[in-house]
Amino acid sequence: MTTRSTIGVAVLLTIAPGMARADDVVSRQALQSAARKGLDLLIKTSPAFIKKGGCNSCHNQMLPAAAQAFARDRGIDTGEPIEQLPGELSEITTERYDEYSVAGGAGVNALSFELFANDLMKRPADARVWAQIQYIKSQQVPEGYWRGGGSLTNNAQQGLSRPGAARPPLMFDDVTPTAFMVRALNAYAPSSDAADTQARVAKARQWLISTKASRLQEHAFRALGLKWAGADRRAVDDAARELQALQQPDGGFSQLPTLGSDAYATGLALFALHEAGMPSTHPVYQAGLKFLLRTQAADGTWHVRTRSLEFQPYFESGYPYERDQWISAAGTAYATLAIAAAVAPPQAAGQ
Repeated sequence: MTTRSTIGVAVLLTIAPGMARADDVVSRQALQSAARKGLDLLIKTSPAFIKKGGCNSCHNQMLPAAAQAFARDRGIDTGEPIEQLPGELSEITTERYDEYSVAGGAGVNALSFELFANDLMKRPADARVWAQIQYIKSQQVPEGYWRGGGSLTNNAQQGLSRPGAARPPLMFDDVTPTAFMVRALNAYAPSSDAADTQARVAKARQWLISTKASRLQEHAFRALGLKWAGADRRAVDDAARELQALQQPDGGFSQLPTLGSDAYATGLALFALHEAGMPSTHPVYQAGLKFLLRTQAADGTWHVRTRSLEFQPYFESGYPYERDQWISAAGTAYATLAIAAAVAPPQAAGQ
């Protein structure tokens, strides 16, 4: 078991602006290179995954597309777009979402990543998105949150009777979909429903304030959700401080206390700290960046070991790490988000 770093606990237990020494900050060039390399194989293997997997996966399509769009906004050359199946070819059509809003149906886990990617790609709302938003609203539970894979039940209305609904760390807890759904409502809910949307976001915000996080994933998405839900500064800072305290001596973050640091946990934690307001020059952020650059493979990927029970037929997508390839792709996407966040946008950089 690893111990928590004094970097995150004793010295810098704050997300107030801090500065690392100028000669100790990862260079813009190194960050841009790492982000480009991280996206390279995700771009090249996305067509193969669609062909063999038959879907826009969260780990090989949606998260990488989000990371690619985010990096592009930071002035990073991101190459060709991640290939995706058009929405109209999805088995869940616009009409199906309309039906689900009334009768129940699939869960919100996969939809979380789709709308997150769409928002970062700046895709405008259309009839399909509005049907998805209506469905999202119908799935919010009275306490204010959205159920994730960890709340396995045979209730078909929540769409969680399949083992695939519980795939740690991507799909396991309730905090993750709640944070993502808040962002989706803010980005895409129609203005005609503004009062209802605001009430739902407020209810989610209150649940996030009162809920206790245990795993790294929950800590990260609690900070994200509070920020996206417009919680007061103190609540966001407290959540970020709890997340920051999980930093390990090697500068990285781990998914569980019994595991070592990896790119999935580190990328997600740094991205959440960025969204919560931590500057990339902060020593905590710099230590995380250095961990990511130090552990990035020559082909631009990061190896993250799976801890999810296998339920889908295994196939090779062209991405490395065999049975760890799908969570490794997600980890690479989160790492790329964190690295790109440390690159000032062109306007801010004076370009």
